[in-house]
Amino acid sequence: FGLTTKIPLKAFSYTSNSAKPTTHEADNGSGSLLHREFCSTCGSGILEYGAAAANDFRYIMTGTLNDPGALPPKGEFFCINREKWMPEVPGVFHKNKITE
Repeated sequence: FGLTTKIPLKAFSYTSNSAKPTTHEADNGSGSLLHREFCSTCGSGILEYGAAAANDFRYIMTGTLNDPGALPPKGEFFCINREKWMPEVPGVFHKNKITE
């Protein structure tokens, strides 16, 4: 599990000092291909997106932002896989799985 922040593709860019990210693509569990990018130096996750969002959005790993507290969560996905010790995030939508 992880926390991501959805932003418009037009609002995202790597800085000129950034090394080219390492990429990985795999099925996200619903039959759709999920694209992920990682820091090529340390391996930290940077972003992810599926085919449906490829031309419009990026889901940025919230922990990579300078001020992650400025963008609180709006929802949870894959709640069916929630660990027993992990509390539900209150006041947001909850989806057990993605079927589209």
